[in-house]
Amino acid sequence: MKKLYYLAALVPFLAVSCQSDSEPGVKGYLSVGDWGYMVDSLDIAVPDGSVLKGLTAADFELTGNTYGTPYDPGTGEFAQDYADDGISISIKRNRVRVRFRPFRDEGRLGQNFRSVPWELKCEKAGLTITRKDITESSTAIIDDCITGSFTYAGLTREYMLWLPKDENGEPLKNVPLLVWQIGGGEYNKPLLETIIANRGLVALPQRGVKCAVLEFALANENYSYSASLFPEKIKLIDRNNALQMAFIDTLIEQGLVDGSRLFCAGASSGGGCTMRFMMQFADRFKAAIPCCAMDPIVPIHMATEKYDGQFTDDVTNAFQGDVYRWNGTEMVPSRINLEAFLSTPLYFVHAQDDQTCKVISSHVYFDSRKRLGAKDDRITIYSDDYMKKFGVGGILNHFSWVTLLDDYSEGSAMDWLLKQF
Repeated sequence: MKKLYYLAALVPFLAVSCQSDSEPGVKGYLSVGDWGYMVDSLDIAVPDGSVLKGLTAADFELTGNTYGTPYDPGTGEFAQDYADDGISISIKRNRVRVRFRPFRDEGRLGQNFRSVPWELKCEKAGLTITRKDITESSTAIIDDCITGSFTYAGLTREYMLWLPKDENGEPLKNVPLLVWQIGGGEYNKPLLETIIANRGLVALPQRGVKCAVLEFALANENYSYSASLFPEKIKLIDRNNALQMAFIDTLIEQGLVDGSRLFCAGASSGGGCTMRFMMQFADRFKAAIPCCAMDPIVPIHMATEKYDGQFTDDVTNAFQGDVYRWNGTEMVPSRINLEAFLSTPLYFVHAQDDQTCKVISSHVYFDSRKRLGAKDDRITIYSDDYMKKFGVGGILNHFSWVTLLDDYSEGSAMDWLLKQF
């Protein structure tokens, strides 16, 4: 396993306390936002420090800087440049640190969702900085994660793991764990790309929650529409879950994770994966959040009901059937532990107008479990107006994971989750 560095981001000016000036260049301090990287500040070293003397924040101007989401959460309209950039500066020798309101690394989204690059200018110092000028960067949370690969059930998968630390920087012991399941848009992507695609790994650490968070990169596209019609695809989904569960067991054995406080969440294909995970290992998890879930249980999205309620009937039957489990040699059918599955509370979230994974899937899962006797499940369906309060909605109504991970209001899914830690 490889441990990345992060402490440099906390003490950016230690390097300039020496006698010599810093080498010219631009370091970007980044974070993970709802729509990829966010730029939190820039550390700019110039060849001649004299050009920095007397500069104030008013000498700097930012353009193309906007929210990390397509819509302005305050107005619900397409996001424009910030009216208030929030710029502040500090200068040491030939280096100026420029802080500002965090903005989307790729710039503002313009017509047809094409990015309008951001630009930082200071005419008095003759500076024009763009994304292309960043020569070094660090990313909060991500740079302090552990990365590695794990082999089990005939598969090898890469992972990234966040472990909360004590005041001495040592991992805390026996903390709760959230495992985040990636969406179909992240299949066959490098590990870091899957992590940056949304805030699944970083949402809780960014809030300071003392919880371990785990995310695996899945190299196989296997959560497609109607995947349940293809036994090999379903077997591979369950094999991926078996690998993740085996890795979680290593964390429990090491005393890093509390085995009685395991949680799972995922969106889109990852929501479907979360459902399969609970069907296989419900007796191991305390709660789960399937978000805008796909249909790897029975065909729903690309199918038509032969009669009203067919989907619910089909899912109800599937919940009483088999999943695949690893027997040490191969994946074999095994009966679902229905009692454990129904007693593990699930909180379903979905956007009403989601056209990618239609809301009927969450209704069907919720109704089927209720029919079988589940008593502690919850479901929230987001309206378009509510989605836009979190910067998504409209043609982006599939992106309900943004609303999920940003909404900690009373009774929300994340509020519900945290109260169980």
